[in-house]
Amino acid sequence: MIQLIKGCNRLNLISFESYMLHRKKSTTNITKLIVDVGDQQIPMIIYREYRRSWRVALGQRAVNLRIPVHWHYGMPDNPIEWAVNWTRDKYQKQPELFDHFFLESPVDGKRYQTIFGSYSLSVTMADRKTAIGKIKDGTLHLRCPADWDEEAQAETLPKLISKIFATEFHDRFAERVADLNQRFYQFHYTDISFKYNKSNWGSCSHTGHLNFSTRLFLAPQIVTDYVIIHELAHLKEHNHSPAFWNVVKYAMPQYKEQVKWLKKNGSKLYY
Repeated sequence: MIQLIKGCNRLNLISFESYMLHRKKSTTNITKLIVDVGDQQIPMIIYREYRRSWRVALGQRAVNLRIPVHWHYGMPDNPIEWAVNWTRDKYQKQPELFDHFFLESPVDGKRYQTIFGSYSLSVTMADRKTAIGKIKDGTLHLRCPADWDEEAQAETLPKLISKIFATEFHDRFAERVADLNQRFYQFHYTDISFKYNKSNWGSCSHTGHLNFSTRLFLAPQIVTDYVIIHELAHLKEHNHSPAFWNVVKYAMPQYKEQVKWLKKNGSKLYY
């Protein structure tokens, strides 16, 4: 069984409870397989659901394929074969998109170098139903249910670590945003939040809400500054027009170097 962990924040203490991974009410069956691409083995998870079509996407730990419950191998179209070919083609063209599948999972002793300092990870298995964690004296302490296997830990702990860092770093990150905004723009924004997302590094709503990926904590400061400036620029230009890039360039003339760094190394920034 694969697990999804649902979390809640209590001051500086983060608690997670276990549920089924991606287990929607419409999901009836989950199957796992391995796709061989050259010398790499890429995990794929197949979800049978009450749906009319199939869909494939890169998840955090596997390629996720969702297919209709009624599909069977006697049908003319084969979504599994199609998804395998899609995975191989995608890997050949953009192998960096799969880097996070092969990164080291959170284990006891792992060290995270962040823009706010270095933190070592301490994982303790305990007789409890939830995972909980906090930062103390430069160490990230996690306590996990003793019955969690490696798969459950690999799926859950990155999200937990992300939440802990988001709580710990919020004020200092917000100060950096305020400093850069005051220095270059003096734009108005409402608030700042964090999310452990993989689709983008930040976003800016029309109401002035700034959201940033917690993966930025693992990037060099100059790269993080670029993303902050990028989102601040959206407060004036809600697009990626030449006018927008001029706003970015005003604060960071060499911003293209940071864009290149993110394209090359961003896929390695995972918890």
